[in-house]
Amino acid sequence: MLMKREARLMGCKRLVWMVLVTMILGFSTPALAGSWKQAPAFLSASDASALSEEEDAAARDEYYSTPLFYMPDVYETHRISGYGAVALTILAMVTGDDSSLHKVSGVAAAAFGVAAGASGHIAYGEGIDFREGMTRENIHAGSGYLATAALILTGVLGVADEKHSGVGGVATAAVIVPVAVFTF
Repeated sequence: MLMKREARLMGCKRLVWMVLVTMILGFSTPALAGSWKQAPAFLSASDASALSEEEDAAARDEYYSTPLFYMPDVYETHRISGYGAVALTILAMVTGDDSSLHKVSGVAAAAFGVAAGASGHIAYGEGIDFREGMTRENIHAGSGYLATAALILTGVLGVADEKHSGVGGVATAAVIVPVAVFTF
């Protein structure tokens, strides 16, 4: 009993560290590649802060040529980590019970799922409004949140050598739904 508890604790610690490392690498990779972009339009300054008509064109050009805010390309990080989570989840489902490939791909799917969920929430969080009903964006976001939670639970149960086939099936379905919503 004591060994099983220690194994669970060690598995949870490893999962947390893998998620943190994956998120750091996911957010820093576009920055290291030099693909920084200006913020989307909704983060830009409004027209109310524009310069008055009396100021000359050179000052206006200088004002608008200076970027207000830079951030890594979280949109691309969200897309890549989301597709990676889908591929790794399907690989974990196909490889079966106790193979090492199943365990590694399952934990990696959980890490990619957290990275996809975090980057998606950072990139599109302000545009998500569940009060609008069943829009494509809300279905994508809601099933993405469910997929992230299911992948974490599946990864923790898998690392602790607990039976997790039901939760894994829910995680696989929940990971496929966000992609299917925008594909079909």
